[in-house]
Amino acid sequence: MNRVPVDTRGHYETHLAAHYSWIYGGFDAQYARNTDFFASRAIVPRSTGVAIDLGCGSGFQSIPLAEAGFHVLAVDFSAKLLGELRERAGGLAIQTIESDLLDFESYKGRSPEIIVCMGDTLTHLASIDDVEALLARAHSELVPGGRLLLTFRDLSVELKGSDRFIPVQSERDRIFTCVLEYGTMHVIVNDLVHERTDQGWKMSVSSYEKLRTPPGLVHDRMTSMGFRILEYENEKGMVTLIGGKE
Repeated sequence: MNRVPVDTRGHYETHLAAHYSWIYGGFDAQYARNTDFFASRAIVPRSTGVAIDLGCGSGFQSIPLAEAGFHVLAVDFSAKLLGELRERAGGLAIQTIESDLLDFESYKGRSPEIIVCMGDTLTHLASIDDVEALLARAHSELVPGGRLLLTFRDLSVELKGSDRFIPVQSERDRIFTCVLEYGTMHVIVNDLVHERTDQGWKMSVSSYEKLRTPPGLVHDRMTSMGFRILEYENEKGMVTLIGGKE
């Protein structure tokens, strides 16, 4: 397609945020999956009761964590998605912070016992150096016994041919398709939305880059920084990595 990608924040604000919860099957479905995910790993408050959700989106992680008893700091650069989160949060103990993941000053010194960075947020970072900086900061911010929980898509294996065309979500009047173009360090993600209007179908397209983040490298960097790996799996291209701070 050879489109010039926009920055990630611009892609979300002008294109993706409006469809974000829907492409995951709706908020309720993803909320239920994450509620089960946390419960199956006994993720409940054990010390400070503080959780940081990096790249919180519309609240898929933050709301289950708050319902489990955590005070949650929910960090995202999308004002629209943070607004959706606040609407859903009700009286839950969730503080939203509109900021970039690497703006460490915006969430420093909170003594979290768990930091989560889930969905595919980690691949939004621009470089492996940025990933390492985030991992190092997470380790320094966590209290002893705290955990860092990552999930991210394994883009290190290149899809070929028609496999690069991914039907993400569809309904009667809307279709969301993703087309991937692989480079050495990044993948250009072309998000195509077709919407039915009174004048017929209308297509909108926006493109942005994701980092090809090798799971083994993230595992090794976490280990070298002092994390003890508690869980490491790659299921159908979605990586789960949980590290504990001694």
